[in-house]
Amino acid sequence: MEFMSDMLSGADSGKPSLFEIVAQHKMSELLEPALRHVTSVYAHRYPRYLVRILNWHEEVYAVLMLAVERHYLRNYGGSFTEHFYGTKRVRVRRIGGDNSLTRGDVWKSLVFLVGLPLLKSRLDQRYERASGGEAARLLGGAFARSSDEPRETGLVAEAPAGMRERLCAIGRTIEQAFQRYYPHANCVYHLATALYYVAYMFDRTDYSTPWLHLLGLQVRRLSAADYREMDARGPATSGLAAPANGSALRATRNLVARLLAGGLDMLKVALPLSIFFYRFLEWWYRSDFHKRVQQTPVPPPPMPPKPHADGVAVPEDQSLCPLCKNLRTNPAMAPSGYVFCYPCIHRHLSDIGTCPVTLARAHPDAIRKLYADA
Repeated sequence: MEFMSDMLSGADSGKPSLFEIVAQHKMSELLEPALRHVTSVYAHRYPRYLVRILNWHEEVYAVLMLAVERHYLRNYGGSFTEHFYGTKRVRVRRIGGDNSLTRGDVWKSLVFLVGLPLLKSRLDQRYERASGGEAARLLGGAFARSSDEPRETGLVAEAPAGMRERLCAIGRTIEQAFQRYYPHANCVYHLATALYYVAYMFDRTDYSTPWLHLLGLQVRRLSAADYREMDARGPATSGLAAPANGSALRATRNLVARLLAGGLDMLKVALPLSIFFYRFLEWWYRSDFHKRVQQTPVPPPPMPPKPHADGVAVPEDQSLCPLCKNLRTNPAMAPSGYVFCYPCIHRHLSDIGTCPVTLARAHPDAIRKLYADA
């Protein structure tokens, strides 16, 4: 709909809206915590195999995204999320009339797509540890770790005394500078991103982020010609593929490359399917259908115990007490399930200790009063 509105208004139809750009960035930010959650769930079931991956999750995720982003940049000219939303990256300065990405553009894009988020995440964690985290922000600086505390670890602890003091002093200076200036650097980072968003929204710039401006790349919508070119090109290829030379090793390598490229291509289909499946499960477990399926049928009541041959006969009129043969007053139930007058059954169980009908052992404390509406 946004694409059609841009066409009808005479605006640049190839330029994505700010909402598309923000959606791409938000989706990219949500992939890592979603994968971390799935890994943590399965790490409880298979700790022997997944605990180490969970401990180094950010690094493992960066390696995986490096392969994914490189595949999509090489074959589709955009990152995974950009291609998911139908956009691509183009060079501002064309080379021979072609604005497609070069090998250098791909690797420079990977630095900002994978390396920069990993670096910022590590710096954020470092600052959280140094500043004391939420406790220090809410309850004051008494919870923050002092940067004056010497920490002698690794090579510093093994150095001579004089050098150790100098190294500790340098470390404290760096720590103090980091705690003082990192919040300002973080503010500049977010402020620059916000300013580019505003400028992009009001058509003051064609670059949606400062990193794209630095790389000289723009994000554009995929056109019909781009889709036809993808169809004509056939399946995506992998950088591991090599020209066939008749050897079994080369054939195996190319087979692995095709399988890897096909698996990475399936991500653009698997992601929306997984989102749909998750939303379906969420709806299912909150709906009445799930509750009805999970409800077990109420079991039938147990059969009443049969009267003993030597016990008291049960009158045909169920409103009569089997003991006094009169109309029941103040009804009460014995553990066997038969109903008597409360004084009758209490006196009987206190004296004899067995049910008068079934002769089963019973105690007066097991008598249950019955209440009926008048």
